[in-house]
This record gives sequence, structure tokens and C-alpha cells, in this order.
Amino acid sequence: MLVTDTLRTVDDIPSPEWDAFTRASDIDSARGFLQFREYLEPGESLLLTVRSAGRLTAALRGVVAVPESGLTSDPWKFLGSEAVLRLDDNDSEQTGKALRRARSALVRGTGSDSRLPLWQELTRRVGPCLVIREFDRSELLYAPEADEVQQADLAARLVRAAQSTAADKGAGAVVFPYVSPADTVLRATLTAAGFRRGTLTGASRIETAGFDSYEEYVAALPSRRRRLYRTEEQSLAASDHLTSGEADLAQHAARVAELEANTLVKHGGIADAEAIRLARITLADRLPDAVRVPVVRRDGETVACAMHLLGRKSVVFMTYGCDYAVEDRGAAYPWAAFYHPVRTAIAHRLDGVRLGFEGFEAKTRRGAVVEPRETWAWTPDADALRRLGELLDLVDGRNSAYLSRFPQATADRGQGETRS
Repeated sequence: MLVTDTLRTVDDIPSPEWDAFTRASDIDSARGFLQFREYLEPGESLLLTVRSAGRLTAALRGVVAVPESGLTSDPWKFLGSEAVLRLDDNDSEQTGKALRRARSALVRGTGSDSRLPLWQELTRRVGPCLVIREFDRSELLYAPEADEVQQADLAARLVRAAQSTAADKGAGAVVFPYVSPADTVLRATLTAAGFRRGTLTGASRIETAGFDSYEEYVAALPSRRRRLYRTEEQSLAASDHLTSGEADLAQHAARVAELEANTLVKHGGIADAEAIRLARITLADRLPDAVRVPVVRRDGETVACAMHLLGRKSVVFMTYGCDYAVEDRGAAYPWAAFYHPVRTAIAHRLDGVRLGFEGFEAKTRRGAVVEPRETWAWTPDADALRRLGELLDLVDGRNSAYLSRFPQATADRGQGETRS
């Protein structure tokens, strides 16, 4: 007999049971990583589970978006952002105005005089989102022995549970914002459940499987990229003032947080360095053996750093931070964000480096491939669902065309727990 339950946190499941359930999964399914996310996310978390004869067989994690949720944590904010329109120098001013008017009409209604930001208007009209998102892996977790037929049944149970639970949690919609086109089980389940979809962004990765050494990997790169790798690394190594290495996150959390805050502000964000510091200490406590912090120092002081997680299958890029007042940083960014984690992945014989969302130009220049991410949304209100579908259709065309400019990931990586 299958029993579906709604839990509040991963801590409601005994550690040995969760570890056995995710034994074939990557680092972003680990108990410590989910505890870290629960610490970070301001909204109410929930964990939907299915048990068979008392044994955990499937799970799906979500959180209800609140006004404090970030851009990538609240799909309404992303849908209402300028970035999702993908306007560039090739688009006329008239094109931009037409897209903004069309989006506004779908959100606010024709003739509305509302001055609320679009994400607030969506929240007012549809309600907050129950957001079910992951960092470049399937949103669905199954017991390792579940076959495709069982996975389809478990997926349907969990999606139905999300739909029925949303209202109880104060949410007006259920949204899966980052679904892979390769996740055929989830996509089929969402289609059957009445969700509407549209492509809004993509995820990048550098593939390292099959290489026995970093030198072998670099030698196999196209000539222009090979020169870039070697030139940037050599410039760092030859510097009289710059050195590179790794730092302990717990011991250097304050400086790491300061540098990350700089980068957030540079890209238009609002940063609280003390909150970042506490979050980094929490991550170091939850995943002490997984965190890697490559740093670049100038005359002994850290001027740039990245943070990665070492998993069973991949290295996962988390953050980058920099002191932009120091002009002589050399190749600090590409070394910390790309070359160091590539070395780490190859040294541990992993499949690759998962680089997350956006920033495609810099990532593909260093050899990353891009895979689209689809946003799937559902609300019980039929008219609101229709308008949501039209809104997703509007941005899908823009984003699909934009993402097609970049080298694409192959689409034959299967539908299981991980997409990398």
C-alpha cells in the first residue's frame, strides 16, 4: 500500500533512512544540503513523500514564495523581470514596448491602471507560488530500485499531492520553474495534471567524463579554447603579486561573505554580508567534507573566491565573490569559477561541473554546454491558468531563440534523479 504524506522538513526523516534513499544521488540531494536550503529560504518549506509498506520510495520538496524570496526563488519575480524578455541591440524600441505591453496586459488585464510591479500583481491575482525547484537535477527523487513504471505512478501521486496541498499552505499556484526537457517522466506527469509551460532560462555544465587528467582534458579542447585555458592559467601563475589555492570556509567565512556581497551589489542585487557569513558557516557545518573554496590572493589578501560542492557525480558551482577595487586580479574569475572545479571533477573522476543558471557567454566561452529549463505552472482557477499559459507562451519564444545561440547539451541523458 502506498501512503502519501506532507512533512515540514527533511529532519522529519531519520538520517540513516534519508541517506539510504539518496545513496545513488548527487550532493544536492544530501540531507545537509537540504538543511542548508531550509535555513536559507524564507518561506514555509514542505517535503512530500510516498511510502510503500512503510519504506520511503519517493519525495518532492517545495517552499511557498514570500515577498523576501529571491528572483530565482519566486517565479512571479522572474516572469516579471526585464531579463526574461531577452531584449538586445537587435531589437527595436518598438519591439521592446510591444513585448512589455503584451506581458502587462496578460498579467493586469487590458485597460488596467494598476501600478504594482508585475510580480506583485501576479501574487495579488493568482496568489503566492508553491515553488518546487532544484539546482539542475530532477525535482523528483525516487528510491534507487524504482523502475520507469513505478516512477510514473510515484510522480503522479506527488504532483497531485502538491496541487492539493498548495491551498492549505496559502499558495494560489504550483510552479516547477526549472524542469529539464530530458525529464520525461515529470514533464508527462505535469502535462496530464494540467500544467502550462514555457522556457525561461537554461542551465550550463562543463563535461569532464572520460578524461584521466586535466592535461588530457585541455589537450582535447578546440584550439582557441585551449589557448584561452592555458593563457589565463599561465597569467595567474606568472603574476608577481597573485597566488591561488584553497581556503577553509568556516575560518574565512567573513571574507568570503564580503566578496560575495560585492558581486551581488555589482550585478544589481541587495547584499547583507553578515547574513551571507552566517549562511556560509551553516553550509560549512552541514557539508564539511563537500565544500571547496578556491581563492586568489594579492600580496596575501584574498581578492576573489568561488564556492563549489564536491558530489558523487559532479562538482556544483555555488557562488563567486570579488574585490572589484583591486584592478590587478588577473584571471581570478575564470580560474576560481571554471578551471579549479574542472580540475577537481577530473581528479575525482566525476561527470562534470554544474554551473547553474544564466551567465551563458562566460560559461560557454570556457566550454560549457547549455540545456533549456522550462517553467511549468498550474492554478485551480481556469481563467488565471489560461492567462498564465499565454504569458508563458509569450516569453517561451524569446527565451528559446536566445538559448539556441549557445552550444547545446545533448538530450539523451535520461530521466532519472540527476541531469548531469
